[in-house]
Amino acid sequence: MSEEPLISIILPVHNGRRYLKQAIGSCLNQTYRNLELIIVDDGSTDDSLLIASEFQVSDNRVKIISNGENLTLPVSLNIGHKQAQGDFITWTSDDNI
Repeated sequence: MSEEPLISIILPVHNGRRYLKQAIGSCLNQTYRNLELIIVDDGSTDDSLLIASEFQVSDNRVKIISNGENLTLPVSLNIGHKQAQGDFITWTSDDNI
């Protein structure tokens, strides 16, 4: 039996704390388990990075990239795509639950 393909989900976030927990949970709670969630923090000044870090501690499928400053959505998506290891790549928003 062959291994299931890896799915990479890129989740860029900039000051998205309002729905971020739910968005991350929605990704991680899929019935398809062979995935990586790449969270690209785009210079958030709220606690988005802390929220993402809490998930990373408990789930090794979560990877975090911190831009350190706001580079905009297209740049953050490109950064996430470059880090993706999946056979298939998709992205979602920090308020998409």
